[in-house]
Amino acid sequence: MAGVARMRRRCVLVHVPVKVESGRLRIDLAALHKQSVSDYLVRFAFGAGVSAGAAIAGIVFGPRVGGVLLAFPAILPASLTLIERKAGRREAVVDATGAIIGAVALVVFAVVASWALPRIDPIVSVALAGASWTVWAMSLYALVSRLWRRS
Repeated sequence: MAGVARMRRRCVLVHVPVKVESGRLRIDLAALHKQSVSDYLVRFAFGAGVSAGAAIAGIVFGPRVGGVLLAFPAILPASLTLIERKAGRREAVVDATGAIIGAVALVVFAVVASWALPRIDPIVSVALAGASWTVWAMSLYALVSRLWRRS
């Protein structure tokens, strides 16, 4: 996002480090060794704790509440804390913004899927919802990138 032209390191998807040079992404597997085992254990423990909390809420309050809570990105808070500690607040903000963009697009996916599934073929419904997610995620990313470049 901010400073795409400058080289920086970020973790995307399953914490696969990438380098961004002149707008081109490149996977940097050597950076995986820079994380300590304790960093991975913190992410794992925090994710397991959030998932267990969602499961308990599902048992107590019903499957709808549990399902909504399971959609929470379980390791995001731990990952953002570690990113801030190692790469600075700005990188943590970039990753948090990406998570927000993905979450908003996921809401669009859910709305489209819940509308389409009772009306049309399930495969077409999921494909339509996935296409909607992609369009919204890419559009929001472009909008946020443009806004950050202006500021």
